[in-house]
This record gives sequence, structure tokens and C-alpha cells, in this order.
Amino acid sequence: MQKYFTIFLLWTISLHNAFGQRAEWENERINEINKIAAHSTYIPYSSVEQAMRDIPSESPYYLNLNGVWKFNWVKHPDLRPVNFFKEAFDVSYWDDLFVPSSWQMKGYGIPIYTNITFPHAEKPPFIMEPVPVEYTKNDYPNPVGSYKRDFMLPEEWDGRQIFLHFAGVESAMYIWMNEKFIGYSEDSRLPAEFDVTNFVRKGKNTLSVEVYQWSDGSYLEDQDFWRMSGIYRDVFLYPTPKLHLFDYWLKADFNDDFSEAVFSVETKFKNYSSKAQGNLEVYLIDDEIESMPLNPIITHKIQPFKAEIKSNLFKTNIINPKLWSAETPKLYTVLLVTRNNSGEVEMVQTSKFGFRKIEIRDQQLFVNGQSIKIKGVNRHEVDPWEGRVVSFASMKKDMELMKQFNINTVRTAHYPNDPLWYKLCDQYGMYVIDEANVESHGMGYGEKSLGHVLSWQQAHVSRVMNMVERDKNHPSIIIWSLGNEAGPGINFEAASKAVKERDPGRPIHYERFNEIADVESVMYPDVNWLIRQGKSTDSKPFFVCEYAHAMGNAVGNLQEYVDAFYGSKRLIGGCIWDWVDQALYKEIPGKEGEFFLAYGGDFGDRPTDWNFCANGLITADRQITPKLEEVKKAYQNIHFTAKDLLKGEINLENRFNFTNLNKFDASWELIEDGKIIQAGNFEAMKIEPNSTETIVIPFETPKLKPKREYFVKVVFKLKQDELWAKRGHTIAWEQFKMPFETKPSETIKIDEISEIYKEENGDEIEFFNRHFSVVFHKKAGTIISLKYGETIVISTHPEAINGIQPETRLISWNTETQARISGPRVNVFRAPVDNDFYFGNGPGPIWQNEGLAHLKDTVTKFEYQHLNNKAFLVKISIESTAKEGFKVQSDINYTIWGNGYIDVEAGFKPQKVDWLLAKLGFILEMPEGFEYVKWLGAGPHENYSDRKRSASIGLYERTVNEMTEQYIRPQDMGNRSDTRWFSVANRDGKGIIFVADEKMHFSALHHLPADLDKANHPFELTHRPETIITIDAIHNGLGGGSCGPLPMDEYSLRSDSVIFRFSIRPFDIHSTETIDPGRIESPKLF
Repeated sequence: MQKYFTIFLLWTISLHNAFGQRAEWENERINEINKIAAHSTYIPYSSVEQAMRDIPSESPYYLNLNGVWKFNWVKHPDLRPVNFFKEAFDVSYWDDLFVPSSWQMKGYGIPIYTNITFPHAEKPPFIMEPVPVEYTKNDYPNPVGSYKRDFMLPEEWDGRQIFLHFAGVESAMYIWMNEKFIGYSEDSRLPAEFDVTNFVRKGKNTLSVEVYQWSDGSYLEDQDFWRMSGIYRDVFLYPTPKLHLFDYWLKADFNDDFSEAVFSVETKFKNYSSKAQGNLEVYLIDDEIESMPLNPIITHKIQPFKAEIKSNLFKTNIINPKLWSAETPKLYTVLLVTRNNSGEVEMVQTSKFGFRKIEIRDQQLFVNGQSIKIKGVNRHEVDPWEGRVVSFASMKKDMELMKQFNINTVRTAHYPNDPLWYKLCDQYGMYVIDEANVESHGMGYGEKSLGHVLSWQQAHVSRVMNMVERDKNHPSIIIWSLGNEAGPGINFEAASKAVKERDPGRPIHYERFNEIADVESVMYPDVNWLIRQGKSTDSKPFFVCEYAHAMGNAVGNLQEYVDAFYGSKRLIGGCIWDWVDQALYKEIPGKEGEFFLAYGGDFGDRPTDWNFCANGLITADRQITPKLEEVKKAYQNIHFTAKDLLKGEINLENRFNFTNLNKFDASWELIEDGKIIQAGNFEAMKIEPNSTETIVIPFETPKLKPKREYFVKVVFKLKQDELWAKRGHTIAWEQFKMPFETKPSETIKIDEISEIYKEENGDEIEFFNRHFSVVFHKKAGTIISLKYGETIVISTHPEAINGIQPETRLISWNTETQARISGPRVNVFRAPVDNDFYFGNGPGPIWQNEGLAHLKDTVTKFEYQHLNNKAFLVKISIESTAKEGFKVQSDINYTIWGNGYIDVEAGFKPQKVDWLLAKLGFILEMPEGFEYVKWLGAGPHENYSDRKRSASIGLYERTVNEMTEQYIRPQDMGNRSDTRWFSVANRDGKGIIFVADEKMHFSALHHLPADLDKANHPFELTHRPETIITIDAIHNGLGGGSCGPLPMDEYSLRSDSVIFRFSIRPFDIHSTETIDPGRIESPKLF
């Protein structure tokens, strides 16, 4: 024992002399002390039966050290309790802290969110250098957490080798056992394991751990995420026999048609006693065969050896193996049984194994001989309550959602994940791009990049290779990634070489240095650029490691990306950024027990990148968003194209690689204006993978009604329960508009319309009869009151009317006052979605910079004419001016009929500008109580011009509250596109229906656009009793501009003139006149 510490002290002293007396946590050359080499993840079991169940808690060779530890936290290393590992040191007054945990989530310090900028100084490897005064690090220079706990060593472990395992500690730690120094470790995302055999004792033992928030390793952990600290993954002890199967690698190779495999097992034994010997038995068990005889496929006599590690390679042939893929995740159970000379079981290790082969050839990525497309996401490990600690239940929820929404690949952005995640990927079927914990983004990509600095090479290579060694047995891993955004350099050359020497069977990815990778990679290209890459003759396949940045209300033109992937064999797919919002719960100020989802800066953390952490397809609490619905549609594995719709002929392309479509139930519907009028089921469709066939929908041509729209919809659903979804879950669908020739709309006969009257009172003019009343204000240039029967649907407060100035209407729709003009007003502003912030001429969206949120309207013309005794025509011209001089000229005609119909024709002529507009349309308000929305159009979920492929045309109903979305930063929301008509009614079923001449966009919320623009969090939103309605002719697309391209040209709103026609009509759900409201037109007068 004394000899060991003498050697350690001499070695440490020599290192300190060589590197300037630096502590390990500020020395890039020292990444670990006394750690054992990385190896596959396993738990030893005492019997085959235990190993088959693979539940660690059942094993007598597993001691879980999770739970309550004594804990002390200080802001600075100089304040830490230096000798706390001494058994005499009293920790009874320390706090209790549950492990695993991120200590910031338990009230110690604060989490910091920053993307690229280091939260510490930029002077590697030093971590205690001065930082700008506003940085959080000035208050918390380098917090240290001291952990201590006792445990009882099981008696049956006597005579075995004992190992201490930390699955994840952030960012550096020292360990002591029973006062004796055990070792040191960095790399927050991979295990640290130590041989503690000579340090434990029978009975009670004391384990002490000292964790540093910052270390030199932090320079390689500059990922786009929250900065947190602590022991955040499992801690446990396990014993092994003296003759110990330390590591193993399960592999397979195949003949050309995959009918025969060579199954190989590479073993590494450690012998802690030169006399020990025994036998190894390897079993390969088909889990689908319940009564499969348990016979070993490999047996090996282990003779005594003195070397530290002895390697062997065993091979055997397997006929007709069942193959693993993301579609068909067939797994075998492998048991590795170590017996002593008496035949008694010493230890059983278990691993799931999948037969599969990865190849790159002909510019493509192949799995089991099939060219695959990566339909992926990037995923951070984050929990809104626990921070870095992600429960198994949360992982399972993520996996089920990914499978349900047609995702087939996950990139572990940007570090190795919890080992349980890979088990789920193997089990459920999910391709994995496993990424090393290497990102030094804050150093840039030039000469300062740590990838160029030789003294950092060990840290780079060890992080990559330790990942490979830990995860090598998972069939789900199809690509190794060397890291993310850490620049090029010799260190990545060395890492690439090391990986290829160790595992030539998997390709390498690294986006910042494609020359050393097996796939070309890029982030956030636009679609047209990507298409050009697809035409390249470069031999490497092309992969988009990040695209479709999902920050806030986003993911525009996703289908165009997927079409590009399928349009070129070289384009193998991409991974969306990213899966889940990185948001943390924080108590709402002044509201004890109520919490909101916080983003960067909400904890007072600096530097910060604010809500740039909220880029998820799902919310932090794992709720589905409309963005994810779009992903499901774009990623679906059946592609539908119309062949001859009148004959019911549709081409089906089966884009599955290994699945026949007869696995699914298929059905069809013929729909008239949102209502199903015919339906049926198809017989089982035997369409082979990667093939296309024509199907015939056996509908009968219906009796066609005037101006009705007819759609045919084909749906594929699960025929039986799967691990990730129940029978009946929809996996693909498509809807086609039928090219039936229908007659024009029915026109109301003019003699059926009541007479209409007029009355003027100063600036107000009322058109009315006994059925309705509508009042215009000449200076406001719009409707200020509308009443159908006894139901008031538009009502302007007198204060708003009195506030209208003689020449201009200064009270705009987004004023702070409660008094607003309620009738339709010209609107060219939307509360900026996150993508809108990244184009313009200043720090914010151009619409804010140009003042489009605060238009000043000047009514330049107001006139009316009596068309006949049944109708009046009101003509209004308005010039809307922004503070920077931008103008929109609006010429609006209102035709008012005696039946209450108000036909609107608006000509919008925006001033020519070289930037994109948000929208062109109107905004209006309805009084409190109008809560029920119904529409014929795209839905049911929120959709926009470039994110509506997942929204089928149908008839939908929602309450106003249900039209909202919980974006972490409030922004434009709730839009519905391609709307033919929509109604807003009170609980009696009475209200307004808006009917488009062709199609329109609309929203119905309890928030003004200004409310959405002003609030930083949903709890800050003003919830107005009124229903705020927007009706738009055209919208700018969402695009991906927060980290990527702007909306594509076809979805971009330029400053072109637009004519917009729609009708405002009375709605009564009980009246036959509004049962089919959108298909009756007003009389034609001109």
C-alpha cells in the first residue's frame, strides 16, 4: 500500500514540476488518474436466469450507491473542506443531497445557458482567470461540491475484485475510499471506473468525492446547453472473480445474400491471480423462441496467465440469422458465462446483439445491403425538473414518440448518452450517430482551435476512444461522430485514425473536418444548395447533421428537404435540430408553488443566449407540437402520388427498406367539404420494400353538389400492437383533391333579401334592418359595431371612438389601452416568431425596426352608395404609415346586404421594399363569450404556408383556448391555412362566419399580437376576455432563419399588390341557412 502511494506522489510531483505546479483540473495533459480502461457496459450476474432478466438490482454483484449523500457546496476551491475525506471529519451538519442530481437544480448556484461563448475565461487550460464583470462566474468562481456517504460491503464479495463505477460526473472529480486517495477523472459524459479492491474493507466503508464545476475539460464541453454540475448519473460497485472477463466485442460478418453470418466474440480477460483458471461459455439465444435449448456456441478453456490482459477471438457460423435494423430490431441475447474449474458459475455477463452490416459504397449508406435515408433528430439529455438527470421513464417516452412520429435516427448531440438510451435504441429500433464529448466552439475554428494544439491531443483521442469502447456492442450505432464544432486539426486526425484502426466496420462523421470522415457533412444548408450537392460525383455520401432549426414556431419547408434527400442517392438524410426544448422549471415570481419553463437569463445567468436553448420538436415537458406533426408527415415511409384520380389510381412507393406494406391496415375515405361520404378498407397490400405499385380506390362518383370540394384520403395504420404504439396508430397518409367538375355556388335570390336602411349621425353611419345593424365610422375607416338579431358580435368602446383624431386614427390595434377599435383594421404585423429575428436591418425583426407594429392609419376616402333597396356599397381608402416611412395603401369595398352579409374586397398595395413582409390582412375583435371556433380548411393543428403538409383539409372544431400553443417565448401562433370558411360563436351557437372567396389564413386567440410580442414568457401574457381574430390573404413562411435559411422564395411575402375577398355573415348553428355556409354566394350586381 505504501509503495503505491510513494509511486503516485513521485509521479504527481514530476507532473507538477513539468507543467508549472498546475492542479489536475487546470492541466490538459492530465485527464485521469488511476482509472481503469474503458470497456463495454455490463453488470455481473450470478446465474443465467438473472442475466436473462437483466435487472441489475436482482444481482448480488451490484451495489447501488444512488440515494442520499451528505453534501457541502462552496463557491470557490479555496473554501472547500480540504480534509473532509478523513473519517473523523464531522459532516453531520452538511446538507442531504440525492444522487444522481445536478446541484444547481437543488438550489446550489444557478444553471447557466450559453451557446458558443464560454461562461469562463478563454485562456485554456486555465479556468480561474478573470471574466467580464457581468459574468455569473464572478459570483461563483469555481464551485466545489463535496460528497460523502457510507455503505456496507456485502460479505459474499470477499475474495473478489471490486470496482467503483461513476456513470457521469460533471466536470472533474477526486475520489477517496476510507481516507485513501483513489483517483481523478474528467470527461463529464463517460464513466469513470476504479479498482478499489485494496481500499475497501469488510463492513462499513466511507466514500468521498470532490467535484469541481469547472476544469480544463470544460474547454472541450462547450456545447449549446445548460452548464450544470454534480454526480448526475448512477454510482455503483460491482465485484468480479479474480479471472475476470474485462471486456468483449460481439461482431458479425456476412456472405453476399446475408443467409450466413460469421459471429465473432473478441474477449479480454484480466487475471488478478496468476493461478486462476476456468472456462468461458458463450450462448446466443433467439428471444423469439421460448423453449430454445441452452447450448453454448463457443466454449474456451482459460489457462493461467501472467499478463495484465489476454485477448482472444472466437468465431462460429450462424445460418439464416435474423437481421437487426431500425425497422426490424431483431435482437438476440448473448450470455458470457465464466465458470471455475469445478464448473461452478463465477459470473454471467449479458448483452443484446443484432446481426447487421454497415457499408458505404456508391455514394450511399447501406444497412444490411439496403440504401437507407436518415430521418433523424439531434437530442440533448435534459429534464425540466432535474436538469442533466434523465429518468428511464423520460427516455422511454422520447423513444416512443420518436417511433410514433417516423423518426429513425438520433444523433447524441453532442456527447455520449446514458447507457440505458442505447439499450432502448437497440430494442425499439433506432439508428444512432454516437457523438464524442468534444466541443470547443468558443475557441473558434482557426489557429486557436484546440484541435490544432498537440498538448490537447490525449484529451481529444481519449474522449473519442472511450466512447467507442463503451458503446461498441450496440447494433443501433451505425456511425461514430468525433465531436461537434471544435474545428479541424491534428487532434481529430489522430482520433479518426484511432477509431478506424479499432472499428473499421462503422463510418466516421465529423462536420468540421470532412477530409478525415467517411461522410461529407454540413449544417443548415438551404434546399437548393443541398440539391446541388446531391448532383456531385464525390464518392462520399452527404449528410446534413443539423437542419430545420426548430426554435419556437418553426420547421418551415421540411418536405422540400426530404424531397431533396430522396431525389439523390448521395444525400443520405439529416437530423433536425433538435428534439426537445432545453427549458428548466422555475418558480413564477410572487406565486409560490407555481412554475414556468425558464430559458437562458431567467436565473440571472450571464453570459446567455436567452431562448436559443428552446429548439425542440417537443416541449421540455414532452408535449407534442405542430412541428412534430410536420415531421411525422415528411418522414413517413410511404410516398403517394396521383396517377389518375378520376379512376381512383394512386401510385404507392414503399420507402421502407425491410418492411412489406402488408404489415399495415390500409383504408380510404371520400370526403365532401370535410365530411366523409364514402369509406372502405383495402385488402392486404403486398408491396415489397423499395418498390412502387398502383392501387385503385373503389369509390363511386357521388352526386356532385355546387362548389363542393371533394378529397380522397388514404391511410395506413398498424395492424397489431408494437412496442412503441398500439394497433390503429397511423403511420402514413395522403389526401388528394378530386378533379370533379362541380357547378358554381348557389346564389341567393335578391328578392329573398330584406330591404336595408341607412342612418347617419356625425361621423357614424349605420346600415340596418330588423335582422341586423352595422355601424361604420368615417374617420376610423372601418366597422365599429355589428349586431345580428340580439347578438352583438363587434362592439367598440366609446373611449376608442372618442380617441379618433380628426385626420388620423392614432389608436392602432396594438395599443396598451383597453379602448380599441374592434372592427376590421389593416394588419401587416405578426408577433415575431424566433426565425423572424434573424433577418432585417437591426437588432430585431425588420417589422419591428420599421415600425410595422404601430401603423398610423389615414383615411383618405370614405364614401358610400345605395346600390338598390337591398344593398349598400361603402368604399374606403386608407394609407397606413410606419414610423420609418413604410406605407401600405388599402382600398377596401364593403357591400352590405339586407340579409346581413357583408362582402369585403380589399386591395393591398404595399410600398416596394427589399425585405420580407409578415402578412397582409385584417385584425378585429369580438366581445367576451365568443369561444367556439369551427372551420373548413387545413388542420386540426396549427399550420403555416410552409408548414402545412401535415394538416389535412377537413372540418374542425376548437375552443379559442385550444387554438393557442405553448411556445416558451410567446410569438405568433394559432394560424390555420387554406381556410375556406370559419365561424366564431358563443355558447348559444350564434356569432359570425367568415367565408373566403378562395382561401385565407386565420387565427382566433385571447391575445393581441402586441401581447405576444411584449411577453417574454407565457405566464406574462395578457389573457384578454375578447376574442382577437386575424384574417389574412397571405403570410410569410416560417423558414429556418434562427439558424439556417430564410423562407424559400415560394413562401416568401414580397411587397406585391394583393386582392383579398371574403364575406362576413351571421352564424347560427341552429339555423338551416348556416348549416352549409361557405357554399352560398351573394347576388351579382356588376
